[in-house]
Amino acid sequence: MNSDFELIRYNDRLPARIEIMQGKCDVRNHWHKEIELVYVLKGELKITVNSKSGFIGEDSFRLINSVENHRLYAENAKCMIVDISYEFAQRYEPLLYNSVFKISGRSGAEEEIRNLLWQLSRTVNGSELSSLLQYSIITEILHTLLVQCRHENPTISKESEPVQSRHAKLAVEYIEQHYREDVSLVTVAEHLGIQPEYLSFRFKEAMGITFSKYVLEFRLERAMDALMNKNMSIEDAAAAGGFPSKRTFIAKCKQAYNATPFKLLKQRKDAPSA
Repeated sequence: MNSDFELIRYNDRLPARIEIMQGKCDVRNHWHKEIELVYVLKGELKITVNSKSGFIGEDSFRLINSVENHRLYAENAKCMIVDISYEFAQRYEPLLYNSVFKISGRSGAEEEIRNLLWQLSRTVNGSELSSLLQYSIITEILHTLLVQCRHENPTISKESEPVQSRHAKLAVEYIEQHYREDVSLVTVAEHLGIQPEYLSFRFKEAMGITFSKYVLEFRLERAMDALMNKNMSIEDAAAAGGFPSKRTFIAKCKQAYNATPFKLLKQRKDAPSA
């Protein structure tokens, strides 16, 4: 089954993205670096993780580990999806890359996380101060996961992954660490010890997007985040995104979104958020 890569965009200065889905839900098979929690508020949801399907009902949740392929489907349900930043979690657990989260009801973690997710759902569409409460709840969920649910997973190794996924994920990690530098297909391929043409093919196969488009979108999101959430000038935001000048930032933004950075900023600020 094909699986698309999703680049998560965060809002409200939170180390997570919170989304409410209501009605018919049909999220195609995809993967991302974030740790995901899917909490059903009403109805029943079918979740497929790594080709294994199951159902969760009202006031239940499912944890999806980083880079796991997953799909969501419901005819009529209401659910909350919380994607916790992998980089944020890695600050507190450097060996996160060799870990997997498993929730056992016997430890009390399941009930604790369920209650925290219910509390988090109550903050959606609240006041500006709601983001403070959301931040507190998200960090408490992460603390519970790291302390009670983290396990070493020796079966997760670069050698055991499909080759296309392995090279794509290593390339993504390199881009995220060096996007302010001269990141090109050639430099990343050299870093991985493979041919650029091979990396280009494998990257597109695994991610569903070309290497150059991914780098551009990643840089644009970092620059827009600096502009929207850090109150930087457009010159500083361009530098934060790895662009050589504000002129390049503006041109690339128009190319990708058919809008200037400030027009895009207004659109995002006017859009309803969690």
